[in-house]
Amino acid sequence: LPSSERMEVRYARVSMKDGTIDLDHLNELIDENTKVVTISAASNFLGTKSPLEEIGKIAKKVGAYYFIDAVHQIVHGGVDVQKLDCDFLVFSAYKVFSSHGSFLYGKKEHLEALKPFKVKTAPTSAPGKFEWGTRNQAFFAAFSAVINHLEWIGKEVQSQYEGKFTEYEGRRRLLKIAMNAIQQNEIGLSRAVLMGFEEVPGLLDIPNVTVYGLRDSRRLNERAPTFSFEVEGISGEEVAKRLWDEGKIVSRSGHFYSLAQDLHEKQKVVRISLVQYNTLEEVRIFLNR
Repeated sequence: LPSSERMEVRYARVSMKDGTIDLDHLNELIDENTKVVTISAASNFLGTKSPLEEIGKIAKKVGAYYFIDAVHQIVHGGVDVQKLDCDFLVFSAYKVFSSHGSFLYGKKEHLEALKPFKVKTAPTSAPGKFEWGTRNQAFFAAFSAVINHLEWIGKEVQSQYEGKFTEYEGRRRLLKIAMNAIQQNEIGLSRAVLMGFEEVPGLLDIPNVTVYGLRDSRRLNERAPTFSFEVEGISGEEVAKRLWDEGKIVSRSGHFYSLAQDLHEKQKVVRISLVQYNTLEEVRIFLNR
């Protein structure tokens, strides 16, 4: 898109301190000529979440399409496309414990308006018109198992949600409960990563460690449990190797295809990402390394 002579791509500023988007600057960038506003729901480098509802209102004010990349957020609390009123949303199934495969949500009127190349025998309406033949049934079976797993979590904790999410019914309510419970559990894990335990310091208190992204323990609902950091004097590869060798903690060292590292002028950092099955004891082992 940036190379197109007919299009202008504008980038909103983000905070160098914590990766939060500058909504005032975004508002200045969007005008009556804006056709599409696209945003990542959460940074896979910093963990910082985007204020999706506020951004959506800015986009709708000028009639622009609102497109959300939810690949890094989908496992950490889910999304509600109706509530967000987004036009399109995408994510990758491998991020939620399934096999590789992509999902695209689009409002029905938008999907019907698109005219893709299609095989002659395919229907002319969505979603069938986008299918070129036999679909990947193994992939759908794997993702169905993920949904069943999340539904099970919802059933396990639904007694704690009496009177909540009553606008949803049946399986949808159970999934909503599950994703909320997962988010609350991950907030507790994130707090432990940053603040530590009584006898074990957190990342923020370990000497010579720099943590990127939101570090305020009062704002953990604004970040995913993804932490990028570096240790002064030790390469990212060496840190990741030590974490595995000494504690069997899986981490990664790299750039993670993120432009956020360019902002911080870092070639490689170490990243740990927590999800629903991680425990406080695992966080303790990580911090003790």
